[in-house]
Amino acid sequence: MLAKEIEEILRRRLGWNEIMMDNIMWRFIDVNANVFLDYGIDPHIWLQSLNGLGDLENEYWFGAANGDLYIMKWRQQFEVFTGTSSAPGVFYFLKLMETIKRPSVKIVRIGNYIEVQFYVLLRHWPWYNVNYEAIKDFNTNGLARYLAGLLDTDGSVISNYEEKKYYRLEIRISACKNCDGFLKYLRSVVYEKLGIRGNVSRSVKSSELRFQNRQAVELFRYIRQYVIHPLKRLRAEVYLRYYDKELTIKEYEYLYEPLKYDDNGNDPKRNHAVDALTQAAPQTHTHGEKFKAPKNMYETPR
Repeated sequence: MLAKEIEEILRRRLGWNEIMMDNIMWRFIDVNANVFLDYGIDPHIWLQSLNGLGDLENEYWFGAANGDLYIMKWRQQFEVFTGTSSAPGVFYFLKLMETIKRPSVKIVRIGNYIEVQFYVLLRHWPWYNVNYEAIKDFNTNGLARYLAGLLDTDGSVISNYEEKKYYRLEIRISACKNCDGFLKYLRSVVYEKLGIRGNVSRSVKSSELRFQNRQAVELFRYIRQYVIHPLKRLRAEVYLRYYDKELTIKEYEYLYEPLKYDDNGNDPKRNHAVDALTQAAPQTHTHGEKFKAPKNMYETPR
């Protein structure tokens, strides 16, 4: 109740709103939102994609549940939970979970980093025990929403420099190392319904479905309006302007540089989830419904 009262005061007296919150997030990860606006790229566009997610029948939730959103039936309720150690992930999961219910928050240490976990209890989860093969019956819009949920929770948007002096886009969807069947099935459905080709690759720890170059661009155009993760959405939006020749290569490099993860240990995007959570206040609280995560919450797909 106190968090709600503080939030209402901020809205009424100080004009606090979601755009202000979003500006705080971008500043926190050293991204100047005004620079992108100057180029006609709206870094706040991801907030619009939250519309309609209050309906749990939305295929986006099925995609998220096949990614890094975890569902556990506990007694007569469903526990919906997820966790992140990144600053952008905190803002994304916070706003995502709020579309269905104000989440409770738990801060836990996992190995050498600290993770922020969000969770809600629901009486009904329409995708419980639904096999991923159900995607074959989705229309193209439903498949686009599903893919957006999967990308947002367990995928990545990457831009790499090629020897021919141009940048290419790559969209990756990850899964556990023994989940090749899921990714190959998804690849076939995407090709059948959208005509977009992808490749499945396998490493020691995981498997990935990768869409590259023009295929990645076409895929993003299909799912664009449903992609919510702020950093992934902005990366792809910037690349699309470059691909459509609305940005020079120098302008693209200038805009994309602050959106990359830095491995020097000082990147505010990495391992700063708790710090980001304090910036997202007063929307969050760390009490409420009892949370009981399974021993191994990192399993996919269902």
